[in-house]
Amino acid sequence: MKKWISYILVLVAVPAIAQVNCVTTTDQLGPYFIENAPLITNDTLAPGIKDTARALQLTFFVSSNCDTLDLDTLSSTYMVELWHSNGQGEYSNVDGNPNDFAYRGKLELTGKSTVFHTELPGIYPFRPSHIHIKSYLADTWFTDTLVTQLYFEGDSLLPFDIASTFPERWIRLDTTAKGYFGGYAFGLALHIGANERASASWKCFPNPATNTLELKATGPDRSIQIMDVRGSVRFEGTVPVGGVLDISDWPRGSYIVRKDGKAQLVLVQ
Repeated sequence: MKKWISYILVLVAVPAIAQVNCVTTTDQLGPYFIENAPLITNDTLAPGIKDTARALQLTFFVSSNCDTLDLDTLSSTYMVELWHSNGQGEYSNVDGNPNDFAYRGKLELTGKSTVFHTELPGIYPFRPSHIHIKSYLADTWFTDTLVTQLYFEGDSLLPFDIASTFPERWIRLDTTAKGYFGGYAFGLALHIGANERASASWKCFPNPATNTLELKATGPDRSIQIMDVRGSVRFEGTVPVGGVLDISDWPRGSYIVRKDGKAQLVLVQ
């Protein structure tokens, strides 16, 4: 499929009682990533762990501009690949441990939220409890992958771990007799690929825009295409010379303007 733009996915922590953060830092992949992890079934990485003391239930969301999306309206499948240690701080498939892909898998998110079950990861020397994340949109023109690590608020090892010094990646957990509960929202932020950035021959302005959008082009062709964050075409046609597009009723957010194989990111406020 033709690559139109690349896509940066940023992760934001959204426990039920926490405020939404709309920017999250990336983190290193780490030495224990293994390719070809299986697709997660029954929404769990840890069969049999539910309702035990170390059970961890996470609710996943996807948001754009801090507004929750219904994933069934997106033009692609949203995938999250996860891997973490067991309760003893050991990873499967490495260091002589069983090659059973325990606590490793790929999860497809659907609808407005997805509930996922696993075990609270154990700690190992010099590292707090954490979960590794790779998240991306599959089978479309969104191509970039977020690689990061999530930690847990209150972990006593957080002050001693350089990688975990970003509070937006600390997950606040509620503790009950049936384990731990928390939530995350994966925020989407558009990014234009280097080979498709708009050339000097055309430009849309103002940017950010509010009520109207105008095209400045050196050539006679004034046809453009504008897509929203879901991959749906919002406008496709010709902008007349001296004319403007009325965008006063467009939802706020990021849009991609495409022309002559190039693209420009426009923010509508």
